[in-house]
Amino acid sequence: MMPNAPRRYAPLLALLALPVMAQQDTSTAQITVNGKKAIADDPRNIVTARSRVLSRKLGSSCNFMSSYSANDDDVTLRYMRDFNLDDSMSNPSERIDEASPLGNVAKITDATSVEDPAPATDAMAPAVKCGNNDLNFAAGRNRIERKDKSMAQALAALDREDYTAALALFNTAYTKLGTDEAALMLGKMHLHGLGTPKDPAQARTWLLKIIDMRYHPVEDRLVFDPAYPELMNARVEAAMLLAKMAMAGIGGPRSAGEAARWYGKAADYGFVPATTMLGMAALSGFGGPKNAARARDLFREAAEAGYVPAQYQLGQLYNDGAPGIAQDYRQAGAWFTAAAKAGHAGALYGAARMVDLGHGVAADPQRALALYKQAAVKGQPDAESALATYFYEGQLVKQDYATARQLFNAAATQGQADAMFNLAVMLAEGQGGTKDVAMAYVWLNLAKSSGHASAGAALKELAPGLTAQDKARADAILKPAAPR
Repeated sequence: MMPNAPRRYAPLLALLALPVMAQQDTSTAQITVNGKKAIADDPRNIVTARSRVLSRKLGSSCNFMSSYSANDDDVTLRYMRDFNLDDSMSNPSERIDEASPLGNVAKITDATSVEDPAPATDAMAPAVKCGNNDLNFAAGRNRIERKDKSMAQALAALDREDYTAALALFNTAYTKLGTDEAALMLGKMHLHGLGTPKDPAQARTWLLKIIDMRYHPVEDRLVFDPAYPELMNARVEAAMLLAKMAMAGIGGPRSAGEAARWYGKAADYGFVPATTMLGMAALSGFGGPKNAARARDLFREAAEAGYVPAQYQLGQLYNDGAPGIAQDYRQAGAWFTAAAKAGHAGALYGAARMVDLGHGVAADPQRALALYKQAAVKGQPDAESALATYFYEGQLVKQDYATARQLFNAAATQGQADAMFNLAVMLAEGQGGTKDVAMAYVWLNLAKSSGHASAGAALKELAPGLTAQDKARADAILKPAAPR
């Protein structure tokens, strides 16, 4: 009995890295509120756009509907931040003083007035200045924010695992400032039962508070960095947590459609890995009907943003073809190459197979071997199995049963069916190591369960030669006794 020549290809799904929380600062300096001292780097000098209260684009009035101004352009404001001009006279943005946000109070006829400026003569003309409500609120919030230490204290309590204190302090931080970071931490603590009994319903309530906050599609959108694809802000993480809760049935019934909806939210917020997840959902019919064309478009969007797993998935889709998607080796090769350059193991294997079989390119066995090696080093099971075949058959490399057996074993332990079968053959024959009929029987059974076409016939051939001891040892692995 000789090993089958392993198939050097099997469809793979790219594994997305679990997201971790990181907050990006995408705020824009638009109106500066000064404390009592206008000193450079004074912590009391803050950019209120970071509080999402007095930004001209987010404020309840405050030029919310005003026309374009170069002084408020994102490029201008980022330039000012880069050269530390936020709190200088070079900053033409409107400025107010915390102690007297409405100006010289001696000149105000009614000091208690909170009325907004009188409307323009043209009823359709937007306001051109911030209203008194905005100014007073910004000044009050600035004072609270520069004095408040509850968020820092909450994080410190969390670090020392004093969850009861952390929960109370996060509540205080949210009550004072209403930040999405505090709401996110409260949602997580209720979800995991830290400092309070597990309460998925309460966790969901806190996460929804973040989703329901006012959102600007440009300023609040996450800026994706392909070098750190797992980074997300509080709004994105809230959407991803809600998606996971829906998938696992936490706090409600399992719902693929609900999970896909929240992944869509995360994608809308700029989280490119969520766009890739939506593509995979469309390809598999998760949470909705199968739609290969939509999957292609979503993969392409994420791939063009530089997300490597999406580049691989797009290459795989063009390599295999799908209903409505013609097989296109040229496109497949291009996207496999893009992902392979970033070190993606599946893409390295995909490129190796195309070069090996001459799909879309001239066949090049030496180049294929090099690519298989690169993928195998990264633990890609199909590549390990393919490389093992080279060593078993002596193709382009010196025949080496011991190395072939090691590679088949590495791939088999990851569920590669051809490797399971071939490892069983080598164990049964004692090739590359000690003969072990019992383990050969085990691996043939596992190969059969994985759908290997030849495993059933091989089992019938091998079974009569097993001793009672071999059978008992194999059964102990395949049918372990239930724990008492």
